[in-house]
Amino acid sequence: MPIYEYQCEKCKEVVEILQKVNDDSATECEKCGGKLDKLFNQMNFHLYGPG
Repeated sequence: MPIYEYQCEKCKEVVEILQKVNDDSATECEKCGGKLDKLFNQMNFHLYGPG
């Protein structure tokens, strides 16, 4: 299962949540109740070979 990062619009807290790909996105900050936005981070992969 992938780990997704979310940031609260209200308190700016960043949280990591382990979720299945087909699960609904988290929507509410547990700390303050604000709206969570999913953060997009770089993927960790390597390309090998020519081209």
